[in-house]
Amino acid sequence: MKKNKIYDNKGVTTADIVAGVLIIIVFISVITTSFYNYYLSTTSESRAAMATNCVIDVIENVEAMDYEDVEQASVDELVQGFVEDGTIPAGYTLTAQLQKYNELEGNTDKKDLIKILKVNVKYTINEKEENFEVTRLITK
Repeated sequence: MKKNKIYDNKGVTTADIVAGVLIIIVFISVITTSFYNYYLSTTSESRAAMATNCVIDVIENVEAMDYEDVEQASVDELVQGFVEDGTIPAGYTLTAQLQKYNELEGNTDKKDLIKILKVNVKYTINEKEENFEVTRLITK
């Protein structure tokens, strides 16, 4: 005669618990990584937009000056004023270089009608330094 074996399926085994915990850990790590990457992306875009705004502020204010008043000292003073009043926030380093077109090699015989303004801003994102530079011609 055969004896019928009775199996009891009413409990949770250790294998079930381990499998459940592993699934939860994988799920949480994927979601956490996704949120972190989203945060980095939005932070990067925000910092780049702020750098662009800083450069545009400097260029617009230099263009508003009279051509004769646009000199390296006046541009440096403008940038320093922006740093002091908070227009250029902490964490951003902005430099502006001004060069007369007629002082470039091959153009010394030309009239002083054009100045070249290079505005560069540096900032860091996740310990990586980013540079953003715009060159603009200032005309008489």
